[in-house]
Amino acid sequence: MKVIKNIDETLFIEFDDENANTTISGIPVMFISKKTMGSLIKGMIDALGEGVRPLLYTSGYNAGRKSAPVVIRHWDCKNLEETISATAQQFARYGWLLLKDVKLSEDGREIICMVEKSFENQAYQGMSNHSNCYFLEGFLCGYMEVVYNKENLVCEETACPTTGDKACQFVIKPKFWKE
Repeated sequence: MKVIKNIDETLFIEFDDENANTTISGIPVMFISKKTMGSLIKGMIDALGEGVRPLLYTSGYNAGRKSAPVVIRHWDCKNLEETISATAQQFARYGWLLLKDVKLSEDGREIICMVEKSFENQAYQGMSNHSNCYFLEGFLCGYMEVVYNKENLVCEETACPTTGDKACQFVIKPKFWKE
C-alpha cells in the first residue's frame, strides 16, 4: 500500500477549549473509547432489537457521504486507487477498522468491502445470531457512493465476526436494479 501523505499532513487537529470544540480536518469530533461505543451500540440493539438498524444505518450513511470528500481533498487523491489507499489508511488511523480489500464484483454491479477489526464488532464483546455493524453498513454505503460517483446504493453486511466469521464483508449494490 502506497502511503500518500504523512499523518501530520492529513490530520489537522484544532482544539477550542473555550467552546468545548475539537475538529479534525475541519470536522467537529469527540473522542470516545471503542468499549464505550460498543456498549452504547450493544445497549441500543438489546433494547430496540432490529428497530435500531435504520437509525444507525442512516446516521452512518450521512457521515460517510460527508467524510469521503474530506479524505479525497486532504489526501489530494487523483484516482480511485489513491482514494481507496487513503481511505484504508484513514480508517486505520482513526481506529475504526482495517479495510483489507475493496473490489468490484465480476459483473461490476457490486462493491465488496472486506473489513477486519471493525470498531462495532470489536467493541460488541460477544457473539450474536446476527451481524451488528449497522452504522458501518450505512457509512460504507454513503462513502462508496461518493468514491464511485454512484447514487441509490444500499449496503448489507453479509459476514461478521460476531456470528463466527473471520471478517466483516459488506456488499454495496444498486438499490434499484436496472437491466
